Amino acid sequence: DPSHPQLRCHAMVVGWEVPLEESMKGMVPKMARSVAHKRLPPVPPGLEPDWKGKLPTSIMLFYQYVEPAWTPKEHRRALAFVHELGKKHGVTGRGRCSAEGLNCTVTGTAEAVRAFAQGLRDWNKLFDDTDFKITDGLDHYKKFKSLTIQKKEELVAYGLPVALAPSLKHNETKHVEADEYHKMMAEPNTVIIDVRNHYEAAIGHFQPPPGGAEFIDPKVRNSHELPKWLGMPETQEKLKGKKVMMYCTGGIRCERFSALLSQMKTDNPEFQTEGEFMVRGGIERYMRTFPEGGFWKGKNFLFDKRQEQVPEAKPKEELEKEVESKCCGCKKTWGLYRGAFKCSEQDCQVPIIVCPECREKIEASGKPSELQCPLCEEGFRLRDLEAPALKPTAEKRKAESLGAGGAAEKAAKRQAKHGQKPPSRRLFV
Repeated sequence: DPSHPQLRCHAMVVGWEVPLEESMKGMVPKMARSVAHKRLPPVPPGLEPDWKGKLPTSIMLFYQYVEPAWTPKEHRRALAFVHELGKKHGVTGRGRCSAEGLNCTVTGTAEAVRAFAQGLRDWNKLFDDTDFKITDGLDHYKKFKSLTIQKKEELVAYGLPVALAPSLKHNETKHVEADEYHKMMAEPNTVIIDVRNHYEAAIGHFQPPPGGAEFIDPKVRNSHELPKWLGMPETQEKLKGKKVMMYCTGGIRCERFSALLSQMKTDNPEFQTEGEFMVRGGIERYMRTFPEGGFWKGKNFLFDKRQEQVPEAKPKEELEKEVESKCCGCKKTWGLYRGAFKCSEQDCQVPIIVCPECREKIEASGKPSELQCPLCEEGFRLRDLEAPALKPTAEKRKAESLGAGGAAEKAAKRQAKHGQKPPSRRLFV
């Protein structure tokens, strides 16, 4: 029952008293601009080797959707090319390559990551559209050890086969640069959705000023739960008639979420908004544009060796005051994920925050941690809800792109025929 109090669709926080003018102090507008269709940023001067002779590491985040989707043959070629290009330039990192595109975080020297980006542009003009987000001058130890590009069904795991995924070309969401997005947060009749996982939002999120946008945390454990949250009647009632802003780390999760939202609006004429808006380049680019923080509160959770990102010019004591998250053991305020602890609930296992004192006790006991994440403690569950049923116009996106009888069309037929059957009881070794 979606109306059950355990399934409230949003979490509100009280806005802080930071006027719009004051929040824009120290803004660097040029950092809000995408590098798509532009020359890559030059290698900054002064990147000297450390005392061991190791050059500083640069890290580059990027994604690029492909529509129409790659055929199976094109997908295999893309995967092989990216591996070969990474090997050629000595970059390391992690990525996902699916028929719908490429999503990567790579590390290497400043020259190497730029050569990797240029190699993608030279290979396929589609990557001229890509916003390559580069951070230079990191410690050498923050470099990934190897390059791992996984072959996946989806770039963002919604649990929807590519053939069922909403069309990105028909997505009407506007990409807004960070300085304009910042001003929008002060507008009334607006909501701003954190489309990341709840454990990411716990240590940092946007906090619009009083009278401005209402912050919404869907409280999802993973991206599979976002379609279920968006399909809830009270979610749609909350968004109806509002400007809908959204954000994530680099932008890719907003691309998929906004496409799903656009499709659901098409399917349901009664569910309409005043437009959807995502910040170009995500939190990553916003934080560079507002080195003193702007309307950002806390830390940006990262999946690379940096672990978190903070506004560069914000004093440490101010950052400490903004921490809202707590240790899952002793419940004291703590804002760092360290020690790779996970929720003890078997069907959850999201990362949890454990302070150094509690970590020492757990390690000394020699027993597995029995700590739960805040959502499990609260009894909040979205995973048991049904995902929204999308109409055929969205379901045939990839099938149409590959033509009748294509691989995606066959996959959709298999899904229709066998999707409701129970799991097989046979095990193949």
